[in-house]
Amino acid sequence: MKIDMGMIGASAAACGPVAAEAEAQGFDGVWASESVTDAFLQSQAALLTTREVTVGTAIAVAFARNPMSTAYLAWDLAAMSEGRFILGLGSQIQAHIERRFSMPWSAPVARMRDFLQALDAIFTAWRDGSRLDYRGPHYEHTLMTPVFTPHHHEYRIPKMIAAVGGKMTELGGELCDGLLLHGMTTIAYLDGVTLPALDKGLSAAGRSRTDVELYAPLFMVMGDTEEEIAEYTGKTREQIAFYASTPAYRAVLDSVGYGDLQGELQTMSRAGRWAEMGDLVDDTLLGHIALVGTPEDMPRLCRERFAGRLDRVSSYYGWPSGDPDRIRGILAGFAEPPAPPQS
Repeated sequence: MKIDMGMIGASAAACGPVAAEAEAQGFDGVWASESVTDAFLQSQAALLTTREVTVGTAIAVAFARNPMSTAYLAWDLAAMSEGRFILGLGSQIQAHIERRFSMPWSAPVARMRDFLQALDAIFTAWRDGSRLDYRGPHYEHTLMTPVFTPHHHEYRIPKMIAAVGGKMTELGGELCDGLLLHGMTTIAYLDGVTLPALDKGLSAAGRSRTDVELYAPLFMVMGDTEEEIAEYTGKTREQIAFYASTPAYRAVLDSVGYGDLQGELQTMSRAGRWAEMGDLVDDTLLGHIALVGTPEDMPRLCRERFAGRLDRVSSYYGWPSGDPDRIRGILAGFAEPPAPPQS
């Protein structure tokens, strides 16, 4: 299991030093998120200060862009990093696409399929010099002259998409190199929805499970004292409640018998009762979603719950600051094979 550093900074300027430190500590990859700044700018900053780790966008908002502009960015980042860049895309939700980005919205799975296939057509034209003639239901790319064709390279550009529901997960299994899953999940949901949908997509494309990587930023509630763990437990209850108030996560709650909680939390959120919502996330629900213990416990807890399910993980809240040797030792534990079963 790979261990990554997620959410490397709120600004591009901050990402370079954080990524360099993550590489020195032994992380396998770092992820640039897109909230108050551009994920591609963050990725460039991270790539310029590192030499070995993979750097990916988790996520770049696909529907705020078009396939051609996205392809140029990904192509250049792959070239400058000699193949260390991962293109992670997400659909976002209708309100943000239409009202924040002023871009068209339609059924997200079908649009994402079109977006991914357009990207493949563009990359193929750049690699082998074939004529670009992509005509999809949402995107058309039929013009590519030599003056606008980027310098040739053979570096692969792995594509990953964010997925919660079964249909988007299935699409990832069919067309992508991996999936960006959400920490707001359960074993029941992974086994009952995510992995079967992934298998369906893989089967449709004649691919196998080894052809994709599954990544998730997990709620690792950790501390060295009971007080520290209690502090992060409270934050995690609030964060789970925030996500659970969204209808998209109703099925995740249903997987462990908490489906009715979604409507209750949504009502509270609309009334602005944010401070009270975390109180509704009881210990049982917390235990289904979060891992709780010391930092040294996390490699074992991750393997016990997610080995064979997830391929790479990160900590939603990051890691404690302090002794770099301690962090390196903890991270090394994620690469250790699980202990053989006791007789």
